[in-house]
Amino acid sequence: MILFNRVQAYRSTTKKKGGEMRKIVIILILLTLSFGCKEFMKRLAVKELDFSLVRVSLIDYTLSDMTLKLDIMATNPNDIDAVIDRLDYSFFINEKNAANGSTLKRVTIKAGREKTVSTELTIDYLNLGAAILEAVKDKRADFRIEGKVYIDTEIGSISFPITLFYP
Repeated sequence: MILFNRVQAYRSTTKKKGGEMRKIVIILILLTLSFGCKEFMKRLAVKELDFSLVRVSLIDYTLSDMTLKLDIMATNPNDIDAVIDRLDYSFFINEKNAANGSTLKRVTIKAGREKTVSTELTIDYLNLGAAILEAVKDKRADFRIEGKVYIDTEIGSISFPITLFYP
């Protein structure tokens, strides 16, 4: 009888411990999923961002090429931060593809805020030909960026297209 009571007491103790462990494991799983969902929502918030090409500045030039600085404004209307892992783009001057570029730095745009993403681009004059002559002759140039904004997830990268004009 005493042996039976000890076995029964041991079983009820292990049941309590097992039930508590299950609760802890479930809570940890839910917290992990919650954190993962929040991070995933930050990533998906990118598709709601408003982008604009706000400035194209000449940094340097030589006889064979020029280096431009492109300032891209990202406005986040969401109530959650948005994360851009990278931006791959093609830069056009007067409808001619001048160069391709990429931002390799991760950028976070806080909820309800805007942030300028700057990138430098070197353009070889031989790639432009008539577009450069036209821009010099008219003393004006139209710029366009076509690209994709990328977010990285556990299952791979997801991209969203963007097209920006300046002026």
